[in-house]
Amino acid sequence: MSSTQVLSPTHFEEQLERYLYERSEEWRAVRVGEKEVSEQAEIVRRYADLFSREQLDALRDAEGTAGDDAERIYRLRKTCEGGLAAAELAEREDELENRFLAKRVTFQGEEMPLRNAQAKLAVLPNYADREELGRIQAEASAGFNPDRLELMQASEELAADLSGIADAIERNEEEKAISLYELSQALHAASV
Repeated sequence: MSSTQVLSPTHFEEQLERYLYERSEEWRAVRVGEKEVSEQAEIVRRYADLFSREQLDALRDAEGTAGDDAERIYRLRKTCEGGLAAAELAEREDELENRFLAKRVTFQGEEMPLRNAQAKLAVLPNYADREELGRIQAEASAGFNPDRLELMQASEELAADLSGIADAIERNEEEKAISLYELSQALHAASV
């Protein structure tokens, strides 16, 4: 028997609003430079009881009997799936984000954080300088690509597990309630 508390869809939604607000504020603070270290994993830890397999099952059950409210509960269920994935990956994502934030590059003798170099590209008046800094920041950023790929693959595996739908295209079709094959055929016919 699990000690996990399962919330009604309404109570889940109330807690979810607080969770999403805290995560978005953390993201904003890091992006605008108010914070130099991302602590998304700590927020995810604080709300760990919000996202559980039991909660996901309860939302799935509620969705089946919701009538007019089925779309709202479906979205809550999909968000719960995302929360479970976030809980699984938050530490790794924070670690990667914090390494990225700490990465420094040197441009024209000046050392600066990689994120600053990316922002500086938009304001450099000289094309040759933009080209040089663009190359420097792109090479530094590309060094993180293997870790990004690993996280994307882990996220994909979790999405397949949590949704019960292994194929990403099928998951997308289920979420959008449309056949992408039929859409492709219709677009092709219209272009012809």
